[in-house]
Amino acid sequence: MQKYNFEEMIPRHGTNSAKWCNRNQSIIPLSVADMDIALPDIIITSLSESVQNGIYGYTLLSDNWYDVTANWFMRHYQWYVNPEHIVFCPRVIQAVSLYIQNYTHIGDKITILSPAYSPISQAVVVNQRHLLESELIYHDQQYTIDFADLEHKFSQSVCFILLSPHNPTGTVWSKNDLIKIAKLAEKYQVFIISDDVHADFIFNGQHHQSISTISSFVEQNSFICTSPAKTFNIAGLEVSNIVIANDKHRQKFKHCLIAAGIHNPGYFSVPAFLAAYQRGDEWLNALKIYLQSNRNWVIQTCQRHFPQWHITQSDGTYMLWVDYRDMNISESQLKHWFIELAGIEMSWGSSFGQSGKGFFRINIATPKTRLDEAFKRLIRSNPYYH
Repeated sequence: MQKYNFEEMIPRHGTNSAKWCNRNQSIIPLSVADMDIALPDIIITSLSESVQNGIYGYTLLSDNWYDVTANWFMRHYQWYVNPEHIVFCPRVIQAVSLYIQNYTHIGDKITILSPAYSPISQAVVVNQRHLLESELIYHDQQYTIDFADLEHKFSQSVCFILLSPHNPTGTVWSKNDLIKIAKLAEKYQVFIISDDVHADFIFNGQHHQSISTISSFVEQNSFICTSPAKTFNIAGLEVSNIVIANDKHRQKFKHCLIAAGIHNPGYFSVPAFLAAYQRGDEWLNALKIYLQSNRNWVIQTCQRHFPQWHITQSDGTYMLWVDYRDMNISESQLKHWFIELAGIEMSWGSSFGQSGKGFFRINIATPKTRLDEAFKRLIRSNPYYH
């Protein structure tokens, strides 16, 4: 396997980065879910060649776009998808919102598992649908689904939004979990939107399983939302692919895209995507090994220096979900310590809903050197050390 330099420290201040936009440039952000790791050279070269063309006009998807996408699904998830079932959409959250706006009605109930990635929850609420949160059960540093509560919510809902793997907890749903969800969906005729953007980051040696493979009902009554954005750190290029097996749902969604004024991909989206999905496998495998090492190091460091923190046992995403409730401090006190004293920013649990309070999320997809510096600051500045 080729060696890759994941340790390169790339300055991101002054780049309009959402992650690095703090005016205090001494802050180290371990928050927003993008990586401080450069794209593989194959993508950078492809983009450089596109830049040198000098003309950045209207762009079409490549003729092989959908075949390339389907091939990635087969190689990485052992999931056969008919290329004709794939629809390009710039962002997953756009697809979710378009579904809510055009396939449901004001006042309809939509269920999610909580804690949950806030833009998903907000998409429900801002579109005047009623959000039902089925709170996950937290026990022994693990999360499980409360299926009795989920069934109660499904009995009232028209749609269920699944995050798979789950954000923020990192939980990878078992096949048995997916089977139970699928059965409830069929029983209550609930449509499923599955946000699978973290599908390429599973660290237990298993491959991602799409819920649409569980039953024909789910296959015909679901949007499976995929994207290379997290995998290859190209969120700013806006590329996602939505798998819609049902012909009527797919044709309607294509019309919704046109009605919303979504026509062409961005000029740089096409070369980046093709390079990533056709030639990015080796780089991704190496990256996952590097991130697994970061995960292990952070867990061990927290156990040694912050015994009152309890890291959720999980196998998915490049984030860790930390329970700090044993410290008996408020989130504002935690923020004061992290931001004002240590100069570290995390994702705060309250932004993931009521059930996120008492937790924070760490993004470990950054050079180990930066993680080391961040934790040295936390250790040195800890006002609660006894």
